[in-house]
Amino acid sequence: MTDYFERLGISFSFEFTLPPKFCDLPLSIISSMAMRITIFGATGNQGGSAARSLLQNPTFQVRGISRDPNSDASKKLAEQGAEVVQANGFDFAQMVAAFQDSWGAFVNINSDDEVFQNNDGPIEFDMGKIIVDAAIKAGVQCFVFSSGPPCTEMTNGEVQMKAMDMKYKVEQYARRSEAFQTFIPIGAGWFLENFLSKEVAPVFGGFPHFVDSEGYFTFRVPNWGGDGYVPWLSISDDFGDIVHGIYLDPVRWNGKFVHGISDIRTFENIMMDFNHATGSMARFDPILPDWKFFDTHGIHQLEDVKLMFGLAQITGGRSFEEYAEIETAFMLKQATAEALGWPQKKHYLVTTTEWFDARFGSAGFSNTPKVSG
Repeated sequence: MTDYFERLGISFSFEFTLPPKFCDLPLSIISSMAMRITIFGATGNQGGSAARSLLQNPTFQVRGISRDPNSDASKKLAEQGAEVVQANGFDFAQMVAAFQDSWGAFVNINSDDEVFQNNDGPIEFDMGKIIVDAAIKAGVQCFVFSSGPPCTEMTNGEVQMKAMDMKYKVEQYARRSEAFQTFIPIGAGWFLENFLSKEVAPVFGGFPHFVDSEGYFTFRVPNWGGDGYVPWLSISDDFGDIVHGIYLDPVRWNGKFVHGISDIRTFENIMMDFNHATGSMARFDPILPDWKFFDTHGIHQLEDVKLMFGLAQITGGRSFEEYAEIETAFMLKQATAEALGWPQKKHYLVTTTEWFDARFGSAGFSNTPKVSG
């Protein structure tokens, strides 16, 4: 984030470290080799961001796993330079073949996949276990897994978020295996990109697409809990670079849960950030008295959003096991920027003000006020 650490009087310096597999090789050989990282979920938000960042580094080759290599998303990934292979996460043999000859893996399982919505069908842990076992069988050394918090445990059973609990269970299974040279779980913050959806904006009060009867872009959600600071993430700007940074020095981050975030701001803060970026009038209007009063309007995906508010309120503002910290994400972003030779201005995580300005301000599209109905 722009001058975030400078304001705190903190400075960092980095030296690019080759991943362990390369360390004992002559430089003449290293220059002609590339380490393969295979991505499960490569056509999704998280996997796609990781792929785009890694494809910029000749040290790595990117292989994307897709159930349909002929899909538009798969073809676009291939056009960007990735190898795309077909495999189903429930098929052990296919997954072993997909991970073959891979030094690293990034895995994000889509919890909203229809296959997991059948109460009598397989659960996310079943797929996760197969993927982990296949990666072990194929000899993957560095495994990065998109995980989540143990919501049921953290709230003494009051909030049971199946998706997050399943991801945490897969994470613990992979940890216990002790089969990978390095294993690094990562948790994603609240996607800023969610604000780009006009369709669901009315559920959240209209912000940032529709003004209310008083002329405000109103953001209406429950209070976050604790001190109110929320971990925000720009998938397009930062997530892939954070993941990329892990692979540059996986031994350093081995076993650490990485917080994949771009900025930490309260709801009131981001309203001010939006106003600053756009010159508009936005405000936060909390839903009271608590998270249980958030109306999801029967939208399945919003049920987990509601439960996340419950988790944050009950745990004093946590959406991960620990309170959110941004220092690790900053270091990983900077490591990637230095490895790719980016100019200094690209060494920072994006702030929420910068994010809004790029998409809704003078640098983005025109945000003509529309009254929400």
